[in-house]
Amino acid sequence: MKRVHIAPTLLDAQLAADALSSLGIISHIFNANAAGALGEVPFMQAQPEVWVDDDAYETQAREALAGLLNAQPGAEKICPHCGEPNPGNFLSCWQCGGALPD
Repeated sequence: MKRVHIAPTLLDAQLAADALSSLGIISHIFNANAAGALGEVPFMQAQPEVWVDDDAYETQAREALAGLLNAQPGAEKICPHCGEPNPGNFLSCWQCGGALPD
């Protein structure tokens, strides 16, 4: 197993894990319940972490998450299937579910 992302919140970790899952990459969230231990353990050891199950997917997972985290939310993507405008950080069209261009 390899750690591919340290998230600031559990919600961010879940979004990252869901993005990897949509690519067929099995991942796990560690420290999901560690926020309650803040003060007892160092801050960096209590942040949620996303780990991939198979080391072979580490590079693909890091690239996918980098693209997700660096997406500009203001830039719109036009769905090639139905022509509907979507926010820049969407991976699939909200109307038809088709894959959006990168």
